[in-house]
Amino acid sequence: VYHEAVEAFAPASVIKSAETLRAARAYLKGLRVRGGTNLHDALLEALRLKPIPGMLPIVLFLTDGLPTVGQTSEIAIRNVASKGNPYERRIFTFGVGVDVNTPLLDRLALETRATSTYVLPKEDVEVKVGQVFQRLSGPVLTGPTLHVLDPHGQPALGRVRELAPNRLPDLFEGDQLVLLGQYVGDEPLTFVLDGTFFGQARSFRFKFGLEQATTKNAFVPRLWASRKIAALTDAIRDLGAEDRPSGSAGTAAIDPKVKELVDEIVQLSKEFGILTEYTAFLAREGTDLNQPLQVAMEAQRQYQARAANVRSGYGSLNQSLNGLEQRNQSSLKLRNDYWDPSMKRVSICTVQQINDRAFYKRGNRWIDSALLDHAEAAPKKIVAVGSEDFRRLTERLAQDSREGCVALQGEILLRVDGETVLVR
Repeated sequence: VYHEAVEAFAPASVIKSAETLRAARAYLKGLRVRGGTNLHDALLEALRLKPIPGMLPIVLFLTDGLPTVGQTSEIAIRNVASKGNPYERRIFTFGVGVDVNTPLLDRLALETRATSTYVLPKEDVEVKVGQVFQRLSGPVLTGPTLHVLDPHGQPALGRVRELAPNRLPDLFEGDQLVLLGQYVGDEPLTFVLDGTFFGQARSFRFKFGLEQATTKNAFVPRLWASRKIAALTDAIRDLGAEDRPSGSAGTAAIDPKVKELVDEIVQLSKEFGILTEYTAFLAREGTDLNQPLQVAMEAQRQYQARAANVRSGYGSLNQSLNGLEQRNQSSLKLRNDYWDPSMKRVSICTVQQINDRAFYKRGNRWIDSALLDHAEAAPKKIVAVGSEDFRRLTERLAQDSREGCVALQGEILLRVDGETVLVR
């Protein structure tokens, strides 16, 4: 659709052939851009067509503008994907330029096991679409589901929680599926991954032993926390769609629904040292992390003003790109880098992630995140670098694979065996 009316190339899905390809090219060549943009009805029309048996039902949804005619409510357009998608089509969205509603495009893709792609000004649309289309040529596992079993082959109730992503995407040729979560208990687990390969059921079993758990693998919970923050941020961005036309900036008032989500984000950010554009203020020298109420209010203002209220433009596009990086993150971002609203790359150097700890720099002192709420309390012990006490401290930390904590330059305030230790 290139105007307010919805037109289809054919009343039903067609098989690609020399004849249908020639007809499709002629049809596209005859299209003329005019009038408004009717995203709602165009999406509804694309989803209602019955797919050809044996084919993975996919929609490539490309737009360079905001909805201006027909149903323009962001929630109503989102509901088409969740309630008006009888054949469970995957909606791969493409936002061309910056005049698009990026939270809407992200949600359409996420809810249908697909991905969102953005074409920046001066980037080639054909290249971006071609890259996604090439990836879609080889689905190897569609509709994947995960089952967790105990050592006796029975469902391991309550043993696994907080999975990210909570809904597994389709797996295409060359993809890597990274699933992160928390486990409870010490008994080994078995993961069973079920799915479909070209109409045939497939099943894979993986043994998960817990006897080798160690802080040497501290990057894993940090990756989980990063994805958790991304999911919570997506939830806040979704709240911004309520009762407003698509693309509207909304009001600056704090939505009470945001508070609970932001509180959890701040807790994760402080504990793991994962800062985003919304929580970068935690790294400022003047921010008193010992004042949780003020910190929470500042974070709520940041999330309300940016995540919930900005729906289009560069200030929305950068949030979608940052969220995409976080949701797909498979390696640590030690410099906490992200795209700012001007689409410039920013990194934070006053927060360091070492072993399973995070440290915040205040003046010449690095403070263990576990001590942020008590950073002003007098340390139980002061240890000088190079002393016998320092050697013993390093050996003690090495027993838990935490010796890297004393490699920071400057004073280091950390917790060891429940005590506060200052290294000078």
